[in-house]
Amino acid sequence: RSLWTEIEALVAHNSGIVGKHAGDGATAFFLVDDLGSPSEAAAAAVRTARAIHERSEDVFGDALDSSCLMRVGLHWGGSLYIGQLVPGGRLDVTALGDAVNECARIQECSDPHETLVSKELIERLTDDDKAALGIDPEKVRYRPVAQLPTVTEKAAAVAGAISVTTV
Repeated sequence: RSLWTEIEALVAHNSGIVGKHAGDGATAFFLVDDLGSPSEAAAAAVRTARAIHERSEDVFGDALDSSCLMRVGLHWGGSLYIGQLVPGGRLDVTALGDAVNECARIQECSDPHETLVSKELIERLTDDDKAALGIDPEKVRYRPVAQLPTVTEKAAAVAGAISVTTV
């Protein structure tokens, strides 16, 4: 519960919207309309992912003998349908669209304590935002999801051709 509270605060701090929780996972959305530009939305997602890794180490390091190693996937969705659901009296935000499913497959292929990011999202970043995030375009190397050692059959079928990198 402490970790989810922290994650929700990090998403909100970066002007994102917390989506619905599913099992031990969750979704978050960073909307261009809320953040002002595609680059700002992409940068907010990267900043949030990095902060999630830091906070998960702190939260679990305080509570357990070992840290929690989160797996994070980031992807760009240019045409999502976002709406609200009210299951069991609580409000959930969800999105529909291929990019949501593709992002879930990217995330499931990430290693513990890793953020896999699609080329589509990285390409939305301006040079200034790349520099601020420490992303050197000359050093970024992409691999198709299908070529990751952690690829699952479902990930290969749904997102196999999507190029990703670690940030």
